[in-house]
Amino acid sequence: MNLPDHIFETALQAIQQKTFYQYYWHIFDVIKADSDELRERVFHLRYDVFCKENHFENPVEGAELERDSYDGRAHHHLLIHRDSGEDAGTVRVLLPDSDHPQESFPLQNACDHPLLMIDSKIMNMAEISRFCMAKKFRQRPLDGRILPAYYEVEAETDKTSLGQFFRRRIPYAPLGLLRMAFETALESNIPDMVIALDPTNFRSMKRIGLSYRVLGPRIDTQGTQQPVVFNIKHVLDNMAMENPECWEIVSDQGRLHKQANTIAQNEWHDSVFDEDCREMIMKKLI
Repeated sequence: MNLPDHIFETALQAIQQKTFYQYYWHIFDVIKADSDELRERVFHLRYDVFCKENHFENPVEGAELERDSYDGRAHHHLLIHRDSGEDAGTVRVLLPDSDHPQESFPLQNACDHPLLMIDSKIMNMAEISRFCMAKKFRQRPLDGRILPAYYEVEAETDKTSLGQFFRRRIPYAPLGLLRMAFETALESNIPDMVIALDPTNFRSMKRIGLSYRVLGPRIDTQGTQQPVVFNIKHVLDNMAMENPECWEIVSDQGRLHKQANTIAQNEWHDSVFDEDCREMIMKKLI
């Protein structure tokens, strides 16, 4: 029996999603750097990328480490290449500082957008920073200075054999770190995130389905970067449609998407049933 083309394509996509998820986690692992030893590995990888390779930041004096004053309260994560045991990438997430909201994020020192100056807005966002991959995992000709790139030719070869499918998806290595960043924010009921992106990574982020809004002019930090803001639920909604294989990784097969939906639903109720409305309801109940 011949199946209609759309049924065959849907079945193939489902197989690719599931297989890619398993394949990705067969190659990589991602862990919280929650010990002095693991954080030192984070700082050493950052030294290689931000100090030694690109000369964006100054190293710790007398050590091959890169860190700053925000690292003490940041959440750090490491991407590990399973076969070699090498540190493939890292990211840190900064949550809002409830005591000093205006001093929550490094981006507040470089970008003067009002969104980063209003306490109520700041308390609903987190910052992704020091998001990078080791040079060994960025060795293709068009890769960026900090993160891998995604070639146009890859978009034109979607319907390939599984072997080519995997090879084409190798540049998606940072997805595990993005998953950990989303998880860190959602665990604190934070729906929005800000990040400064190297313009060479715009196409990369859009390719995986990361939709964002620009926060004004580019800033002179770690080269030239563009500050942007995005909503985690909106990103996962878009990713589920635009790149479901990546959605499987970043959402942890929908687990984080469910969390983001719950937060968004609660926010909707909070905005609809505001204080005045609740007072009126209570008066009727008495």
